[in-house]
Amino acid sequence: MIRAALITACTLLALGGCDRAADGDGDSTLRMAFVNDDGASLVADDSLENAAARAMHIGLTTLEPSGRVVPSLALSWRVSDDGLTYVFKLREAYWADGRRLTSGDVVAVMRRIVSPGSGNPLRDELMMIENAALITANRRPARMLGVSDPRPDTVVITLAKPEPALLQLLADPAAAIARAGKAPPASGAFTKADDAGDADGTLHLVKNSAYYAADTVSLAGAILSRADAEGAIRRFNAGELDIVSGGRLTGLRAARTSVDSQALRLEPTWGLYFYLARTGSGPLADVRVRRALAMSFDRAGVLSRLFGVAGLQPAYSALPPTLPDAYAGSAGDWAGWSADVRESEAVRLLAEAGYTFDQPLTLSVAIPHGREHADLLAAISNSWGAIGVRVKAYARGPLSHRRAIEKGDFDLAAVERIARAPVADTFLQPFTCAVRLGGYCNPAVDQLLADAAAEDDPGTRIQLQRRANRLISEDAPLIAVLSPIRWSLVSPRVTGWENNVAGAHPLSGLAMSGTKEE
Repeated sequence: MIRAALITACTLLALGGCDRAADGDGDSTLRMAFVNDDGASLVADDSLENAAARAMHIGLTTLEPSGRVVPSLALSWRVSDDGLTYVFKLREAYWADGRRLTSGDVVAVMRRIVSPGSGNPLRDELMMIENAALITANRRPARMLGVSDPRPDTVVITLAKPEPALLQLLADPAAAIARAGKAPPASGAFTKADDAGDADGTLHLVKNSAYYAADTVSLAGAILSRADAEGAIRRFNAGELDIVSGGRLTGLRAARTSVDSQALRLEPTWGLYFYLARTGSGPLADVRVRRALAMSFDRAGVLSRLFGVAGLQPAYSALPPTLPDAYAGSAGDWAGWSADVRESEAVRLLAEAGYTFDQPLTLSVAIPHGREHADLLAAISNSWGAIGVRVKAYARGPLSHRRAIEKGDFDLAAVERIARAPVADTFLQPFTCAVRLGGYCNPAVDQLLADAAAEDDPGTRIQLQRRANRLISEDAPLIAVLSPIRWSLVSPRVTGWENNVAGAHPLSGLAMSGTKEE
């Protein structure tokens, strides 16, 4: 039996409700800047590209301003009782060139995502689709992917195992239904203007009259650009920008202290900021040293003193605290010890490894440029100094920082990872032997994660992932520090913005009031 899981289009249409009228100035154009990538993530930041893709191309599902999954190209869907079959009924929708979107277009996109050599950021997240892993490994043809089009208005997705986050993943801009080619026509609320971009990378968007819900879109267009954090804050304060988005650790304190507090928006993430240990050689090949570093500083105290931001949560393991509660409590036992006990145990472990206050350990730590990264490391280093560990910091630009990590030119390296959905594997898979992030490999972790991947029961799968996280915590190939927050600046002229953990702020759900200052 297939149970009805879907919600009619009327209540969820176009991110704003069926009875929404255009708000404010009907010919308003939003000016929005995205904070430049600082290199903390192992992959380059794509926040501007994501916003543009979400604006120009629709997916099967999408996220409304609150972050909730709602219909898009899929007018409705049904899910089988075992969670393995999703049947999507498509609405009537067209690209800007007049061609209708059909189920065959959906199939083509899904096959491209999982194809061998695909660089799509969602590829690894969609391995639960039937035969996806075999197709990615070039062991099955793409036509065997568990995505079919029995009718032009029907798509069926068959999974090899249940995945509650599937609808969330399908709402990601990386899963948008776009035709192949360098400049596919738009199907979303906006399309590129004739002067689509300047030499500096600015992107000009205008309202797409072919969008299926064009009458619910308030903005006439948007100008998207990139800027460094301090420059974006200055431009916002000068009234040159309506929104600054994509900020994380870099610029956080400046945003808090130099902008009207009503404009500052802070959102949690499914993310982790940590120091990656080079476990293959050097002093951190010794697990005792890694454990000593992990347990010897007060995360909550450091974050409170440096930032004083509610919602900036300390992290103690490879799984961030913002994942569902079922994953909580799988860090090492030391996370619950008092500060004195942790410090004493850290000193003992270092002494066993041959390091004392007379023969201290000195570590090289790679960090991105930015005052916040430097100050955070300095605060943690004060605690490490109390157990006889010295730190030499090396701050680099985004490309150089990533290259240093690739080459292993560090003892510890600052890394940030933010998931597109609350999926534990996003944080655990980098520490498998197939990836060897930082050189780490524990076959017992691999076996637990393989068992979890093969497990149909969600509860059992979570328990296996918790056990894998516990082993990783004991081995300490990473020193977890915090779960990042996103910071944004939003002008009071902008309406429709809602904070949400997914960081979804579709342009089609925003509106402007008043007029720009002359």
